Amino acid sequence: MEQKIAYEVLLAYFKDGSYLNITLNKALKADMDRHMKNRITRIVYGTLQNALLLEFHLKKFVKKVKVSEKTILLMGLYEHFFMKRPDYAIVDELVTLARQEKGARTASFINAVLRHAFLEEINFEGLSEDEVLALRTSHPLWLVKMFKKQYGQDVTIQILEADNAIPLRSGRVNTLVISRDELIKEDPRFKRGFLSEDGVLFEGGNIASTDAFKEGKVTVQDESSQLVARLLSPEKGSEVLDMCGAPGSKTTHLAALMENTGHIDVYDLYAHKEQLIQNNLKRLHVTNVTTHTADSTKLAKMLQKQYDAILLDGPCSGLGVLARKPEIKYHDSSVMDEIIPIQANLLENAYYLLKNGGKMVYSTCTLNKKENEKQIERFICHHEDMERIEEHTILPYQYHSDGFYMCLMRKK
Repeated sequence: MEQKIAYEVLLAYFKDGSYLNITLNKALKADMDRHMKNRITRIVYGTLQNALLLEFHLKKFVKKVKVSEKTILLMGLYEHFFMKRPDYAIVDELVTLARQEKGARTASFINAVLRHAFLEEINFEGLSEDEVLALRTSHPLWLVKMFKKQYGQDVTIQILEADNAIPLRSGRVNTLVISRDELIKEDPRFKRGFLSEDGVLFEGGNIASTDAFKEGKVTVQDESSQLVARLLSPEKGSEVLDMCGAPGSKTTHLAALMENTGHIDVYDLYAHKEQLIQNNLKRLHVTNVTTHTADSTKLAKMLQKQYDAILLDGPCSGLGVLARKPEIKYHDSSVMDEIIPIQANLLENAYYLLKNGGKMVYSTCTLNKKENEKQIERFICHHEDMERIEEHTILPYQYHSDGFYMCLMRKK
């Protein structure tokens, strides 16, 4: 049962490029027990997190393979090398799956390839140090080289290994409704977080299935992400702009810090994402936010007002959230080249919408310094009345959280 569901989720990704988390969430039914959900999730994410390494080993035994066959074979190799299950059990289950899905001939093929592949260890002979590191951690070589150039060898290794770790189940207490201590007392499955003063870690499965979530006492949000709103720290009664707000995690955090006073305008490019924000506003009892659908690269021309505080949590390459979204690391490097000018455009709009004496935070969930530190350096160089107050990069291995960059600036 678990193998079949994991296979269907992975096949949808390998064949159609589906969003892994959305496909997996639909496949995990409410009546499944926690053990089954955990095993399916581990096979799906583990196989994709280690896909480059597993494909490298597989190529020694088969040169050309259909996507359905490759999916089953990669699942088997993942279970063999990382889950340490008995080989006979892995082969039996996957051969049965192959027979059910594709017939006896495919089942025979899967049986033969897996039995041969399980007999040999992965061999990196003849490869360079960078190539071995890229394969061992299943990151593209260009990304390994970029991280090494920006962070050095030792930090790069820790980042790459953290990208393949199982993420913590993190949440943020909604202080409009309850304190962190009160939530933990109500439900001992919640524990204090490592990083954010609003953060909790959950030890009981899916946060979204809890009564606390449904009642708006807690929301799903990584601890690094929670630092962004607190860095902006908008004053009560102030006028605030959130330029790229979906799904509303940081918007609702801003509202909680403002205690539902003042006013927040939040924008997103897509109407369906505006609806996500509205759903979160309602669930989390937020009353001081107005949602809008618009292109924030054009806001300065559209709006006739300025703001006391602006949050620009910009679109980015997402290299800080690879543990949660492993498919991102297989994107082409050109994605970064396309997004950097968009970020710069958004910063320009933020500048013109910020009052004199106002403050703004620029943040991303990536670790690429061209999108972070260097982006801010260029921005401040063009606007000498902007001063950098605080700047932080959270690396994913430091607190077992997402990687995040954030910079607080003030307009003189």
